[in-house]
Amino acid sequence: MDLEIIAELAQGFEGSPVQARLLLKAAAAAGADAAKYQLVYADELATPNYKHYELFKSIEMAEEVWAGLAAYAAELGIRIYMDIFGTRSMQLAERIGITAVKLHGTDIANIGLLKEVACSSVQKILLGAGGAFLNELKRAIDILFAKKVVVLLGFQGYPTPNETNQIARVRLLAERFSHSHPHVVLGFADHASPESPLRYALAATAIGAGARVLEKHLTLGQIMKLEDHESALNPDEFAEFCRVARDCAQAYGESSERSDFGLSDAEESYRKMIRRHVVVRHDLASGACLTPTDLVLKRSSAEDVLTDLNLAYNKTLKRDLKQNSPIDPNDIA
Repeated sequence: MDLEIIAELAQGFEGSPVQARLLLKAAAAAGADAAKYQLVYADELATPNYKHYELFKSIEMAEEVWAGLAAYAAELGIRIYMDIFGTRSMQLAERIGITAVKLHGTDIANIGLLKEVACSSVQKILLGAGGAFLNELKRAIDILFAKKVVVLLGFQGYPTPNETNQIARVRLLAERFSHSHPHVVLGFADHASPESPLRYALAATAIGAGARVLEKHLTLGQIMKLEDHESALNPDEFAEFCRVARDCAQAYGESSERSDFGLSDAEESYRKMIRRHVVVRHDLASGACLTPTDLVLKRSSAEDVLTDLNLAYNKTLKRDLKQNSPIDPNDIA
């Protein structure tokens, strides 16, 4: 299974280029496939009289800083993604070569921005679907038909109460879009409390439901209480999150429609090891027609013998056999 893990850095950089680089380095060291920032311009998010306008203004960074982060990500071998909120952030993401942008759930019905993103050079779109209705999702996906779209379920509740995650929606939408929209995959933004035992298990549940992209907040340290720390993991914890998620994805694996489900070599060996041998219940003479009352399954020391009773039923015995003798394929006509 292909699984992508995104370290959600959000606004945790707090307008500091140094802090932004440290977060990116931590994401790469912890094993994330990609790291994502919110590319914030206050005027794209709010009017000047909004209560958090000055906060948004304080975390704006210059274009050369963002370009430097993109170059640093390439050095670290990690992909860099951006949340964009309008034309300015979209165009900057394009200029510095961002490979995927995220549209926040607040823009699921922002037709103008959706069309702008659809016309952009960015080929992968993370579509925030927390709080979205099905008709809104369908419309957004139709507009983005030429892009690879990740429908990213989950929402931030600072942190999100467990019972509100509704991970069953991942399976529902994965099944709904698998045929009608092959360019769409499902993802889950995990906002479990960092103190909850579900801080690793919730993502595993999403994988089982069909999520192939996971997003999880990363902070430099909970004690620092940086922006968006409420559901974030410390770097060492994030590394464990990555290990657990990938182990779960590996265990989920792939299955086949074939009769044997495409058993692994290990399970095929197990099957051979546990299969009991076809042996005769009692002495039988050559020429006997084998019936269920003549045969039983038992373990034996023989090597090349039958293990499937159906291959022996109604067959004619070619030689005398004593009770408990295993049946060799050459023993039957």
